[in-house]
Amino acid sequence: MKTILLVIGMVIALDSFGSIEHTENVGTKPSETEVQTNRACFKELERQGCGDPGEDIQHFRSCMNNVFSKLPKSCQKLMQDLYK
Repeated sequence: MKTILLVIGMVIALDSFGSIEHTENVGTKPSETEVQTNRACFKELERQGCGDPGEDIQHFRSCMNNVFSKLPKSCQKLMQDLYK
C-alpha cells in the first residue's frame, strides 16, 4: 500500500509543472521617457545633498525625508512607491 501511494505521488509530482515567473505583463518595459524622469529624480536628490542610495541608505532616507517637500510631485510619488 505504501509503495502504491509512493508511486502515485511520484507520478503526480513528475506530471505537475509550475512556474514562479509572473507572466501577465511579460514584455512591458518602461519607456525611455519614464527612465529619464526617474533618473532625474535621483539626480535631484543627489543635488540636494542626499547622495546615492547604494552608498549609504540611512543617510539617503533621512535626507530624502528632509527635502521631500521640495521635490516635484512625480518624484514624490516615485520615492513613496520605492521607500515607504
